[in-house]
Amino acid sequence: MHWFVVSIALQLMCIVHVFRTGRNTAWIMAIAFLPMVGVLAYLIVEILPGMSGDRRVRQARVKIADTIDPERTVRDAQNAVDFSDTVGNRMDYGDALMARERYDQALEQFRAAEHKSPHVEKAIGMRIAEAAYGAGRSKDAVAALDRLPETASQSERDRRDLLRGKIAEIDNRPSDALVLYRAIVERVPGDEVRCRMAAILIGQGDKAGARTVLEDVERRMKRLPPATVKADAEMYDWAKRTLAQLG
Repeated sequence: MHWFVVSIALQLMCIVHVFRTGRNTAWIMAIAFLPMVGVLAYLIVEILPGMSGDRRVRQARVKIADTIDPERTVRDAQNAVDFSDTVGNRMDYGDALMARERYDQALEQFRAAEHKSPHVEKAIGMRIAEAAYGAGRSKDAVAALDRLPETASQSERDRRDLLRGKIAEIDNRPSDALVLYRAIVERVPGDEVRCRMAAILIGQGDKAGARTVLEDVERRMKRLPPATVKADAEMYDWAKRTLAQLG
């Protein structure tokens, strides 16, 4: 009974704080229907900003805020553009939309940033290509890649070739994608390239080749930190499941 009364009191205090300080009213639903979780989230995100100097607390605040109010980042980025329509703010707005997989809208923001930029920006051009790919507009993505200035950075060239390979896949040109992937697989961090190669090889009927690639993924996965595997859990689950099916 004592904890129930304390819980109700905390909920009421937080709800009153929401109204008095003009916080997002989405918090009220979280506090009311998820009593202790909602109250704790509100305390971390809204009432204890002084703790934001700690990296882990910052990450926790962002994650909780994103769960409670998924559009918060997009809304804040849009407000920043409305206040000051700069290249940087347009890019941030586009990035926020990309994170929400709203690729067509992100593409609009990146193109607006490109128009505002006084010179050719390879960072903007790459974002345009990635957003166009995400939106399924392969011709626009290729055109954006072709417009990019030359770069001396091998990692940047590999990033471009990875995107070209992914575009080739959605354009039903798996052999072209495979050529690109084979050229970059040992340099690109992570196992996305290997998993894409395995999927293509399976589609081409080369199960032995796919098995070899996925066995490599499995060996590499065992040496990775758990957090890294968790971040790409869907991909690694596919790799393990597919390898088991190949026998």
